[in-house]
Amino acid sequence: MKKFYLLIIALILSADLYALDIKKIEPPNWWVGMEHDTVKVLLYGDDFSGWEASLHSRNVRIVDACAFPNMQFYALTLKIRRAGDCRIVFSHEQKGQKTEIIFPVLERKARKIGHIGPEDVVYLLMPDRFADGDPDNNIVPGHKDPLRPEHRWGRRGGDLQGVMDHLGYLQELGISALWMTPVYENDYINCYHGYTPTNTYAVEPHLGTLETYIALVDSCHTRGIKVIQDHIVNHIAPTHPIAVNPPSPEWLNGTLEDHENCNYRILDVTDVHAPESVRRKPVEGWFAGYLADMNLRHPDVVTYWAQHAIWWIETAGLDGLRQDTYAYSDLDGLHRWAEEVRREYPGIFIVAEAMEFDRTRLAYFFQPGQRHYLSSLADFGLSSEIYQLIAEGKSIADFYRSLANDFIYDDPNMMLVFMDNHDMGRFFTAVNGNIRDYLNAFALVFTLRGIPQIYYGNEIGMEGGHDPDNRREFPGGFTGTERSAFEKNGRTAEENRIFEQFRTFTALRKEHPQLFRETMQHDLQGEAYLLRRGLQGSETLLLTVYNASENKGDIFYGRLLTENFVHIEILKPVSTGTMQIDTAEKKISLPGRESTVLLFKK
Repeated sequence: MKKFYLLIIALILSADLYALDIKKIEPPNWWVGMEHDTVKVLLYGDDFSGWEASLHSRNVRIVDACAFPNMQFYALTLKIRRAGDCRIVFSHEQKGQKTEIIFPVLERKARKIGHIGPEDVVYLLMPDRFADGDPDNNIVPGHKDPLRPEHRWGRRGGDLQGVMDHLGYLQELGISALWMTPVYENDYINCYHGYTPTNTYAVEPHLGTLETYIALVDSCHTRGIKVIQDHIVNHIAPTHPIAVNPPSPEWLNGTLEDHENCNYRILDVTDVHAPESVRRKPVEGWFAGYLADMNLRHPDVVTYWAQHAIWWIETAGLDGLRQDTYAYSDLDGLHRWAEEVRREYPGIFIVAEAMEFDRTRLAYFFQPGQRHYLSSLADFGLSSEIYQLIAEGKSIADFYRSLANDFIYDDPNMMLVFMDNHDMGRFFTAVNGNIRDYLNAFALVFTLRGIPQIYYGNEIGMEGGHDPDNRREFPGGFTGTERSAFEKNGRTAEENRIFEQFRTFTALRKEHPQLFRETMQHDLQGEAYLLRRGLQGSETLLLTVYNASENKGDIFYGRLLTENFVHIEILKPVSTGTMQIDTAEKKISLPGRESTVLLFKK
């Protein structure tokens, strides 16, 4: 009798061993009424050998179904017809077993994607370093990257609730678009920044939940703030299931055991004379030497990422995407990716990152024929020009000539302009805390062609060296801080001075958006640079003047402003000395190394 019971137990265990274990479905759902009414679903399992999928539903039809060469992955191509739960049955004829999954098809929510253009101001923040709004998610059992507040690469505990708690602050500052570093699950060491995704369809639990993310986006929209998601197609964490054991070898460039490292030479990408082997090294190499490089030459990978972007846009109600490490992915694949995203959302804002400071090479990614459906490109080139002008004494004539070559870009007015970000040392540190130089630079950022981008803390003059020192906690966002820079009475006099100047700049773009949608004009006068926003005949014009000389001088603005105006509003006063305006002579007397921003009204 004992042997009989042991035999029964063995049969039960063997039946469980032969059952199909489906671990994950990507995307986890779809919608009716999409332009993409056919979706390719990727299923993760233990072993799909011999299993076949079928369904009987008026809502969905199977177009194609097959396992990948790696039998731990299965592809289901579904034609979406109606909303409702779709029951998909996997059967194994030889084993006589069945496994069922539910694939939800949802009704779409009516919504309009917010337009992002030159009149906007983008605010970039890193949730982990901004504010901790939910201490309950600070400890995630079993997570490989716990809170380590004292470690330079450690998590601090900032989260999505913390961002939501301070949307009033961002609204007061006057920003109109929010870009956060990636919110995907990063269950890997030293990955507080979000660029080491282990599950791209889940929110990092230290940051919150998908429901919190959706609530944050909704709250932003209620306050008139659009949301840009940081998106990554170039790489995934080495522990991501696709990196460990891809559906087929073509999904990755190399393997965990055998791969090239990225050499970061964008010159190799843009050099049309370089051998193909040279041009491909930065594209196929693994970023940071360990992040698994996705092969965007493979159609399945392009489809995977296009559906991923569409799913997030539709799920959360996003207004834009920032494509990380754009220059290190296959450009033809990126073209197809963006084309598919735009087919679903023609007005979606897509800004790419190519961390190249040479303006000529940077333009390669933002020209007709190379633009690849981009709306915008991060303008590291202009950032470098302003940095050299203000912090290093670059010739104002060279600065002027460089901007005069803006014809190299398809649409320079859509470039994203900034002084620093999460990958650069903070500019306030670069100018040694000199408020005059600091505000001179941002006077240019906010009035030159392009879309200004603020990095969290720019508005109060946060300091910091290169990564990770440039990612310090925002004052007041975490327990134990002595003051809160989110409040006026928690900021120093110097911080409030910078904050109010930034708020004046953002208010200008909200109150006079037409000035920034139009072509910029500029002029060089000795050691002075002048720029005008506003077309001939406009009721309102903007004039920015920067005196690069060490000495006070008279600067005539009549070549740029031929019209006569009754009212002049000083939006950015000088930080040192005094200035005089002579409207009859159309002359401004401006101290050396000073700038001013003036609003002329008829």
